[in-house]
Amino acid sequence: MTPLFSIKSGGPASWTIRVACALVLAYVLLWIPTSGSNSLIDTATTALTLMGAALALNLLHGFTGQISLGHSAFFGIGTYTTAVFVTRWGWSPLTTLPVAFAVAFVVGAAVSLPALRIKGVYLALVTLALAVVFPQFIKWPKIAWLTGGARGLTDTGFKFDKDNRTFELFGWNPWGNLRGENVKPFYYWIAVMIVVIVYLICRGLVKSRVGRSLIAIRDNSTAAAVMGVNLPVTKGLVFGLSAAMCALPGCLTAMKGTVTPDTALLTAIGSITFLIVMVVGGAGTLWGPIIGAIVFQFITEKTGDWADPKEIPSALRPIFSWSDVAPAGGIFALALIVLMFTAPHGLAGLWKRVTVRFVSVVPKPAGSSTVDERNVNDKP
Repeated sequence: MTPLFSIKSGGPASWTIRVACALVLAYVLLWIPTSGSNSLIDTATTALTLMGAALALNLLHGFTGQISLGHSAFFGIGTYTTAVFVTRWGWSPLTTLPVAFAVAFVVGAAVSLPALRIKGVYLALVTLALAVVFPQFIKWPKIAWLTGGARGLTDTGFKFDKDNRTFELFGWNPWGNLRGENVKPFYYWIAVMIVVIVYLICRGLVKSRVGRSLIAIRDNSTAAAVMGVNLPVTKGLVFGLSAAMCALPGCLTAMKGTVTPDTALLTAIGSITFLIVMVVGGAGTLWGPIIGAIVFQFITEKTGDWADPKEIPSALRPIFSWSDVAPAGGIFALALIVLMFTAPHGLAGLWKRVTVRFVSVVPKPAGSSTVDERNVNDKP
């Protein structure tokens, strides 16, 4: 089917679309904390947390082809790094972000050593073991003095003054008095900052020469090695970087004030959730995890009250009214099955497949340059 329109990548039309999308995105990001309800802000903050973790996993699985079911442990490393440094040594939560990044990177690089010899389901089992062991390790009595054991830690967030709960950036306070519900936009903007950082790291890496090496490893590791890609070093660095980025949204969990080892995203359930979000949105695409997180959180929120049959829409009541538990997980599982049959590359792949029928993007010629070749040839 011939598309209706064709635009050149990097041309005026392409940049117009990019700028328009950026403006719409900026408007939505600003509208949520200023005009949205408190529940919407909470939902958006949770979705942003999932985005950050899924983007980190996508770099490892979607672009490099290494499957991991242990990223909840790296998420938990970020959570407990912030919690421990705040409660034991009085650090500011924001200053713990680089520390959590570094600690998770070292642990991730160490965990990647088995990935040099195993792959596929065997690597998945090794990383799943990490996700299962992490909560038990936090509960270990010999380190309970540090982690709080099974009870967890409290007061892990920001230490505000009792009379004036403010937080300033270089003398500027855009949030006002952070009392009660006013603190929700504050956490929302921290989540936005973390997602932007993770996205820029992923995009910068994927669009670089290293990104082509990652895709080569994913498609055919033997051919990549023959072409000169250092497999052990590349896999180790990517695994460590993916783990480090996953720790950043974990830090946000601690900033809210309370941490326990039984928090869902710190267990194996969290790893599976990150994987589902990535696959639904579209593995191997930069926007896939972002779309997947929005869809996942939307379904979870909309069906959260469906344990009560009266809350279920009448058309769907005969299907879901039999359970006393909110059917969000089951609905998302069914949607995932249908999606894998209709759009195996996720929602991002489905969008691309639909839009290419109407608009085609002509890529820049290989080796194109901004230098005017005619002027170069005219020189003596």
